[in-house]
Amino acid sequence: MKTILKDIEEFDRALFGAIFRLKWAPLTRLLRLFTLLGTAGFLWGMLAAVAFIFGGFRLSHLLVPWGAVAISWTCAEGSKHLFNRTRPYISDTGIAPLIKTPSSSSFPSGHSATAAAGAITLSFAYPAFAPAFVAAGFLVALSRVYLGVHYPFDVAAGLLIGSVVAAALLMLA
Repeated sequence: MKTILKDIEEFDRALFGAIFRLKWAPLTRLLRLFTLLGTAGFLWGMLAAVAFIFGGFRLSHLLVPWGAVAISWTCAEGSKHLFNRTRPYISDTGIAPLIKTPSSSSFPSGHSATAAAGAITLSFAYPAFAPAFVAAGFLVALSRVYLGVHYPFDVAAGLLIGSVVAAALLMLA
């Protein structure tokens, strides 16, 4: 079992290195913007509010995304204390993150949790815009590894949290 866990960790670090080394100035600017907008689910909350105003004032189209984002963020941030995984730039001092570094632990990614929750719930509420919501969610999640503050499995765990919360709230709604 220890060997399997070690292999998974090595794969996660190798995948991080492959993504982190891919640097292109226009992409760096774009991903910095998406990581900033994705902080604490801000992007998804604002998109839900704008869509609510211009999309017919359906209260469920506002409250379900807001609830999913809030619950996902709370779950992700709360579980960081359970796992206490060291961030990549702390584990390897040769990594220079491209943004201001977070002080919380790395696993799971709160940005990715809210990205999945927001993209999924907004896609159900406004299916015509689903490709844009999914693309934005992907960019928020990718930004965390590209900018050097999360490992890929941190992001995958965040996406899983956000997806489960979104599915549960959509079923309840």
